Amino acid sequence: MMSKIRMGKLSDFPPGSALEKRILARRVAIFNDNGTLYGIESDCKHMRASLVGGGVKDGVLTCKWHGWRYELSSGRCLNVKGVKLKRFEVTIDGDEVFLHYDRTI
Repeated sequence: MMSKIRMGKLSDFPPGSALEKRILARRVAIFNDNGTLYGIESDCKHMRASLVGGGVKDGVLTCKWHGWRYELSSGRCLNVKGVKLKRFEVTIDGDEVFLHYDRTI
């Protein structure tokens, strides 16, 4: 069953920013890379550190702790083949930003 969670106002997401929330037992975040918003699981697959403090550049998110890198558009890890973060649809309604997720996560 798909649901959505309000993540904030569009003004809360300037370029280069991220905002994280917890849904059930999972941390999710929206990252703004050059004006494009990406919804993605925000626990690094390496040691489960939050990815929100990491750098975002040219569509790639880098974990600040150990340097693991992920493509924001796909969630694919660039360090280890076959590792992937879960991606989520992001929509904007007026000036509100929503992340859509499967309630079974």
